[in-house]
Amino acid sequence: MAFCRNCGNQVPDGAEFCANCGTPVENAQQAPQQPVQPVQPVQQQAGAANFDGSVTGADKGLAWLSYVPWAPAFLVPLFVRKESEYCKFHVKQGATLWAVGVVYQIVKAILLVIINLILPGHYTWYGYYVHSVAYNVFDIALWAGSVFFFVLAIIGIVNAVQCKKYELPLISKIPWIGMLIDKIYAAINK
Repeated sequence: MAFCRNCGNQVPDGAEFCANCGTPVENAQQAPQQPVQPVQPVQQQAGAANFDGSVTGADKGLAWLSYVPWAPAFLVPLFVRKESEYCKFHVKQGATLWAVGVVYQIVKAILLVIINLILPGHYTWYGYYVHSVAYNVFDIALWAGSVFFFVLAIIGIVNAVQCKKYELPLISKIPWIGMLIDKIYAAINK
């Protein structure tokens, strides 16, 4: 009887692979002098969603589209991989990120129009319109919010490509879009 060099379990004579861990068996080794400790499963990090690790290449290949900014690209994995829980997780986050980003851009535009009406700029002698200093300060400050949404999209893409199901900060606290996505999944999976 041989023993697996990776996990230490007995391997029947003539077997090419360990039935427990799948490691190729080399020249029937005798029992190891020190039993090899089995590999412990990786502990799930704090903040990660429950994930069973059954991600297919198609899931991984489409889940990242959920986070593409400036377009509702989350619709692609929503309809193409509708049976995948992994894609569903990322679609819910991507849809929430997209919806909150759109609302932010609308509020930003309205706020800048109001500031421009209250503190108007002026035309230069060669015909160009120059905004007021207050308008420019608010525009730069509000631009930081746009950068925040872009960073969240990059984090989501990296998590999806690396097969991680971490919730995005702040975005995961908005439940109503995720509930809407759940209803859409229920409707298309009938």
